[in-house]
Amino acid sequence: MQIDLTDKPRPLDEKWLLFGTLLSNTGNSMIWPVTTLYMTGVLHQSFTMAGLVLMVGSLISMVGSFVGGRLFDNWRPYEAMVITSFIILVAVSSLIIWNGWPVFAFFIWLANFGMGAEQTLVNSFATTIPGEKTRIVFNNMYIVLNIGVVLGTLAVGYLFDYGFNLLMMISAALYFTLMLIIATKFNVPVVRTNTDATGVTTPEETEKVSSVGAPDQRFRLTPVLVAIGALLFITYLSYMLWETVMAPHMKSLGMPTRNYADLWMINGVTIILLQKFVSNWANRRPYQVSVILGSIIFASSFFFLIFVKEFWQIVLVFELLTIGEMLQSPQVPAWVAQITPKEVAGQAQGFVSMMISSGRVIGPIYSGMMMDRGWMKMLFLSVFIIMLIITALLAITIAKRTKKSVENNK
Repeated sequence: MQIDLTDKPRPLDEKWLLFGTLLSNTGNSMIWPVTTLYMTGVLHQSFTMAGLVLMVGSLISMVGSFVGGRLFDNWRPYEAMVITSFIILVAVSSLIIWNGWPVFAFFIWLANFGMGAEQTLVNSFATTIPGEKTRIVFNNMYIVLNIGVVLGTLAVGYLFDYGFNLLMMISAALYFTLMLIIATKFNVPVVRTNTDATGVTTPEETEKVSSVGAPDQRFRLTPVLVAIGALLFITYLSYMLWETVMAPHMKSLGMPTRNYADLWMINGVTIILLQKFVSNWANRRPYQVSVILGSIIFASSFFFLIFVKEFWQIVLVFELLTIGEMLQSPQVPAWVAQITPKEVAGQAQGFVSMMISSGRVIGPIYSGMMMDRGWMKMLFLSVFIIMLIITALLAITIAKRTKKSVENNK
């Protein structure tokens, strides 16, 4: 079949956005789980050095998120996507050959930069999908993202014993396919749209819409955005506890390492099976309802974690956390897209990615300090309390804005 390359580009099809998300997160999930294992087991580096590499990687990912947002808003989204996908491909491909110390760290950080920029750009493109409500697109992306995590972690579990090089070869093949999809399917006109599944115009949305016609559009932090950013920060700081200290904590309770791997499989399968049902409920309500409810459920899991001693109890707590995650995580990027001017969609999604990365930076440091002192229960209790306080502040901020909007309309 002959393809006419002279045709005008069509709007981005959601299926290519979702397929790209699947490839990206599968490839990414074949890298982050083995970084510490490879550094300590093969490169003979300390756990402290491995933690430092991960921390610097998260900081670099924050820089990538900022750059990606600026490029989407102020440069060319398509060219930015091609360049960032090429950067990731170069970094991952280089790890096949140059994976000794310290060059390993350099290429991991280069990949972190590209992944940070790419995630922001993908989220920004998601706000431009025509004919779909923004929150539905993000819900679909969230499901596909978790399918990628399951596939990637499965590959690590079964293939790591065959060598780090094999994993990097498969990951590089995935990112090469991703770059081909971006090069052939993402060259589309960027028509920025912001639609709300509830059909209800919130005070934040009114403020956003009224500023669209302004000649100088800049991303500005409103009180609601600050509260959302703080919530993202503490959410992902807390989430990092499951990626860092839970494995040794479960081992101290007499559980085998395989049980920790089982948790992530259960997490991924739960999200894949239930996310559509949770999304259907959340999509009929204002963003703040699902985000605040999800945050409360998410926080409560850490309170119950103080008392668990058996694996089945940990599974129940992790399922509780997963339900909270499903209510909160996919809604936040869509909510931010709704309450910010469409002209700064890239910077707005960059803000989301940066707050997530900042939580991932501080999480391992905070949990490590608490764990070194034997304060495991205090660690769980502290994140529970902090998250409830921030969630309450978000609710109060929204209530004040709503009250002010009602008074102004009288």
